[in-house]
Amino acid sequence: MTRRTTPLRPAIVVEAAPPAKAVRAAKRPKAAETVAAELRHQIVSGRLKPGDKLHPENALQVEFAISRPTMREALRILESESLISIKRGKHGGARVRSMDLSAAANQVGIYLQIEGATLQDVWLARTIIEPPAAGLLAARRDPLALTELEANIMAARAAAEHDLIRYADLSAEFSMLITRHCGNKTIHLLSSLIYDIIRRQHEDVTARTSTNASVDKLRQESIKSREMAVALMRSGTPAVVESFWRTHLEHMRDLVMAAYKGPATIAVLNQPAGRMRPIGKVKRPTSGIARAR
Repeated sequence: MTRRTTPLRPAIVVEAAPPAKAVRAAKRPKAAETVAAELRHQIVSGRLKPGDKLHPENALQVEFAISRPTMREALRILESESLISIKRGKHGGARVRSMDLSAAANQVGIYLQIEGATLQDVWLARTIIEPPAAGLLAARRDPLALTELEANIMAARAAAEHDLIRYADLSAEFSMLITRHCGNKTIHLLSSLIYDIIRRQHEDVTARTSTNASVDKLRQESIKSREMAVALMRSGTPAVVESFWRTHLEHMRDLVMAAYKGPATIAVLNQPAGRMRPIGKVKRPTSGIARAR
């Protein structure tokens, strides 16, 4: 008699389910993060305004039903984000801070240095960000913004006579005013994050070329270009303004880059200027916009 054999079935390995506590821990944020998120929402929504003082720690502990260490961790999170400042002592406490981009801009500058970003890289970003902003400003024709730009030009003209570093700062500020008043907060934010690099680069190239008498002619040419840009903004021709400002930036980029021996990373702005070659021999590109000037 033949014996029937049943083929063996493949073994099924059943993994043990993780403990319920572990699953909950993986999905649920820490209590301190939850409290920080709620306070952050109150700040960004305007319920808590700059200068407002948060309730004392013990009151917040009761409000959120958490321990003192957890409450302090939540406050440290907000402090690290520069949303609040914490003062120790009898009359101390946590107070909402005004938003300051300087910390973020500083981190951006450090990151770009670590990545080896060049001055050319920054100038390319400027030629992408600023011309559309100038066009938007022309479309708005905000008289207060245009008046502020004109005041900047007047101050720059005076500074060019006796304070070249001040002139450099005002030149960088002119670009910042364009993005500040263009009506697009995102464009202005992006510009603000690299503003300090732009300002220091203006100061650096000014220091490098301060003994070159021919550079004064270039400064006066730059001032006239800014005056023309404002005049075009007043006429309300966005496309023309955008094209004009792009041409201006590209020309200024060529002049500035000529002051450095080859590609230079933004780390060069942390070093003494030293002796560099003159920048006055770069020809201005001829274009319809340039000739219209």
